Amino acid sequence: MGKIIKKKRNGNVWFLTAEYIVEGKAYKRSEQLRYQKVKTHKIANIPIGMASQAPLGNLKEGDSVRIKFNPQKPKKAYMPDNVGMLLT
Repeated sequence: MGKIIKKKRNGNVWFLTAEYIVEGKAYKRSEQLRYQKVKTHKIANIPIGMASQAPLGNLKEGDSVRIKFNPQKPKKAYMPDNVGMLLT
């Protein structure tokens, strides 16, 4: 497990930075928030937009987050719950 240490917005894009500890050494991992489609908006059966939400979007600084890492190279890590599309 890791802890969110920063949640930053850059334009319309959100980034999360988490810190996690492996064998006493602290590591950081930053990722752009990914979004999952919740609903497609249509007019006359033609898609014109969508509603989406980020699985990790409600996290705040200090909240816990799952981190998976390579035991041989702990710096190689990712947040497995941050799934979906990248919206830019």
